[in-house]
Amino acid sequence: MKDLLMNKKRDYYICIIITIVLAFAIFIKDKYILDIFITTLYICIIASAWNIMCGYTGLISLGHAVFAGLGQYTSTILFLKFSVSPWIGMFAGAIIAMFFAFFIGVLTLRLKHYFFTLATIALGTIVQVLAIKFANLTGGSVGLSIPFRPSLGNMMFKEYQSYYILFLFLLFTVLMVTAYINRSRLGMSLIAIREDEVAASSLGVNLLKSKVIALCISAFFTSIAGTFFVQYSLFVDPEGAFNLELSIKAAMLSLIGGAGTIFGPLLGGAILGPIETFLRGWLGSTFSGAYLIIYGILIIFVVLVMPNGILGAITDTMYNKMKKQK
Repeated sequence: MKDLLMNKKRDYYICIIITIVLAFAIFIKDKYILDIFITTLYICIIASAWNIMCGYTGLISLGHAVFAGLGQYTSTILFLKFSVSPWIGMFAGAIIAMFFAFFIGVLTLRLKHYFFTLATIALGTIVQVLAIKFANLTGGSVGLSIPFRPSLGNMMFKEYQSYYILFLFLLFTVLMVTAYINRSRLGMSLIAIREDEVAASSLGVNLLKSKVIALCISAFFTSIAGTFFVQYSLFVDPEGAFNLELSIKAAMLSLIGGAGTIFGPLLGGAILGPIETFLRGWLGSTFSGAYLIIYGILIIFVVLVMPNGILGAITDTMYNKMKKQK
């Protein structure tokens, strides 16, 4: 028990140290560089939230963008039509996302492996079509624009640094929650499910309940991140809000960094996020889509050479060295 508590404290300390190091980016004056940091933090948050459910259970969801989209649309509609502050709207969106996750989880989490993945893809497509059809509420395919009226109450700021602090605080919260789950009874249950569902069930683990709880927690943070991002971009449309690409990125960054670990998604996002932005800006004007090819090659290389992710490879190397020293 003492070792468990010490490991928990160590994980919390690492979360705090990472946050402090990342906080130094607020001194960056270049808006373009700071924008890269903000968008990277956003995808790291989505990937870390995805990891809470999928990294620990071994399931692959490609529909997590739905939860981000629900957060974006809920807060935006409440703000534009009812003048409700996004600070309240983000929790309304998160609650809706959690209810949606509960309902979908009960229906789909009994499915095995790739059947679950296909169901999540279909879910994203259905919600996107519904958002287009209910044009009176969502603005249809045209989307909704948020007027820029900077104030703390409107969650709008003139300085990029304020947005960066907002995203950084959310990332810190997600990491701390993941660190807690990692060594909690829920975390142990999810890991057992990932290793062997039959064995986990025989040991008394409620498979569906554990998965649904993890999905609801994941949906909550994904929705909050969606609200933060729409207040940063000031625009939302069905194609952007329920984008399959965002769900795929969340999965890839987690798997590449190290799924089922606390800091794997953050590591994957920190490495590949800026690389993608750089390649898109460097090759986008001369060879549209070329960055996707290079990005894909990098991903394939990492997956083939380090099947447990970058963090898993580092951990294995350190463990092997310690073993040899003994």
